[in-house]
Amino acid sequence: MKYFFISLISIIFSIHSVTYSQIIDNVENDVGSFFTTGGNLATSFFSFDQPTQLKFAGSLLAIGAGYSVDYNVKKFASRNHSSFNDNLLSIDKVYGSEYTLIGIGGLYSYGILFHDEKVRKIGLQTIEAVGYAGIITTVLKTIVGRSRPYTDEGKFRFSPINFSAAHTSFPSGHSTVAFAVSTVLANNTNNLFLKILCYGASTLVVGARIYHNAHWFSDTITGSAIGYFVGDFVSKPEMKNKPDDKGLSFNVGFDSISLSYKF
Repeated sequence: MKYFFISLISIIFSIHSVTYSQIIDNVENDVGSFFTTGGNLATSFFSFDQPTQLKFAGSLLAIGAGYSVDYNVKKFASRNHSSFNDNLLSIDKVYGSEYTLIGIGGLYSYGILFHDEKVRKIGLQTIEAVGYAGIITTVLKTIVGRSRPYTDEGKFRFSPINFSAAHTSFPSGHSTVAFAVSTVLANNTNNLFLKILCYGASTLVVGARIYHNAHWFSDTITGSAIGYFVGDFVSKPEMKNKPDDKGLSFNVGFDSISLSYKF
């Protein structure tokens, strides 16, 4: 198997004339861009524009509303199990799972190997979105320590600083990943049908996590909001890039690393 992949990569290089040095240069630039984006994302929390502030406030209200009806949504989901819904809502086994991460890696690799700048850009944005949204969600999961619905401990049970899978319900990681990816993809197309398809798929993931009794409704709303905001940030140049080159800059190479901040 190892020799198969080595041969495949060699064939790709020879057909598409993508040199090793080109790949190294592109990867170095993208690694630097990844960390620069992370720094700008961190500082952006202190400088939300008005539309983002309104969206953020709306998200908090939605999370609160979701929390108030967690039991009702759980009961509704449990009463509506069927073979059709089982098949439809098995989407969370693929989208929002580790298979999505493999797909993202494949997308970026395609852009690098086939010298497709558009695909490479989208691949990098999805990596940034999932990476940073995933960090936020993982940290919150551990700090909050909310019990999952299947433990039957109730929605009010919190055990802060918890690493147990059964007590890291808030927020939903699948919802975070699905909405992070969907938002990046939707922002990179002008096709309304594709936008609806992207957000429709991630909404099904939200429903699937509740349907499978893995998360409370408010968990999925929070995860979706995190994925959306981070995905929107990394895929919009006017948000991602600081005016006049201000902000954090991270440059990486195989023999050097530099970090700077311009005011």
